[in-house]
Amino acid sequence: MNDLQINLTECIGPAYYEVFHDLEQDRHFQYWFAGGRGSLKSSFVFIYVIYKMTMDALNGESTHCVALRKIKDTIKDSIFVNLLWAIDLLGLSGHWKYTVTPMKLQFRDSTILFRGCANKHDYEKIKSIKVRKGYIKHGIFEELTEYDGIDEIYSIYQSLFRGGKNCKAYLMYNPPPSKNNWTNHEFRVEMPNKFTHKSTYLQAPREWLDDTFLELAENIKTINRRKYNHMYLAEEIGEGLEIYPAKDKLTGEGVLTLRTITDEEISKFTQISRGLDFGYSHASCYSESYYDTKTDKLYVFNEVYGVKLSNKTLYERIYLKAGNAYIRGDNEDPRTINELKNMGLNVGAAKKGPDSKPHGIKWLQDRCEIIVDKQRCPNIAEDLLTYEYKKDKEDKIIYEYPDEPDGSASIRYGQEENILSNRWGWKVKK
Repeated sequence: MNDLQINLTECIGPAYYEVFHDLEQDRHFQYWFAGGRGSLKSSFVFIYVIYKMTMDALNGESTHCVALRKIKDTIKDSIFVNLLWAIDLLGLSGHWKYTVTPMKLQFRDSTILFRGCANKHDYEKIKSIKVRKGYIKHGIFEELTEYDGIDEIYSIYQSLFRGGKNCKAYLMYNPPPSKNNWTNHEFRVEMPNKFTHKSTYLQAPREWLDDTFLELAENIKTINRRKYNHMYLAEEIGEGLEIYPAKDKLTGEGVLTLRTITDEEISKFTQISRGLDFGYSHASCYSESYYDTKTDKLYVFNEVYGVKLSNKTLYERIYLKAGNAYIRGDNEDPRTINELKNMGLNVGAAKKGPDSKPHGIKWLQDRCEIIVDKQRCPNIAEDLLTYEYKKDKEDKIIYEYPDEPDGSASIRYGQEENILSNRWGWKVKK
């Protein structure tokens, strides 16, 4: 079997070449795969794990894999069957052995085990996994949205990966509609040991997809573009809860756009507004924004953002960006304002009326577009993107603004003059 030849280009779609090489170079530990229907994300993971374990075994290394789903009863008809499919596709069906009761795949001394993790008993079985030879190198997390959150995933990591080199975790999911869902949020969090990959069926070789699948996708695209964007393009379309919904390029609906704001654009901003929301256990946030009255577009292009920052650190970071320019800060913290003033920051208290918060948020919502530079303002972008209404016990939306994120508040303070000029008729504290 040492002369075994596997033609991976006939098995792996071009959209996965980059991640394949990254895996082969052992550059990351976590590999996150978000994709719509027909994106081949699961197929790639199953093929790669079988390929890699086979190669390791041929090189005399015993490595193992644990494949997980939240509910163990769903494993047989999903992960188990698809791994058998990957074995057949790679031409290895005569070499890998399997049993159904218990579910297990084996090649030489390397094994693939299957576990659920719905309760304490399941977790005890994960913790008690022991392999006779070698170590657990691969962990497959199918249908990631079934899990309760990132802490649960980290806990499973600790149980699985207790030794060995170049271990890999593969996390696969179809993005839920809400941008605030934990999987969508964690996908956006950058970490040194993490590789993220997003794909759609449009990147798959046409001949690999069934005609019926493609026809159905086109029908849904015609009938319900929003549903198509979610199911097939893996877009986080929202559930109607977003306070600053993303701008839809086709319909023009929504308000929030995340894109690069060029230096040339910024050079033309005639009056920059600066706002500052104070925090400690939650973030302090300084923002720079520009409101174009002619186009009704608001541009947000600079931030200072941090938790548990001392006033001295806050001053130093803001002064590098603002210099002596005027800043409007939250008037509920006059002591901090005075301390920053004494350090040399030109900061004053924002004016507040009894309904200033809802009116200010409503003003932001009513703009033609809020454009946030995600590279310069990653935290503000995340704050606006994930700010949502709550639901009551009957699953109905409560149209009252919940606790405002720091990014939204800092923009609102900075834009206070434009908000007040709207003449809503609410009284302002002097």
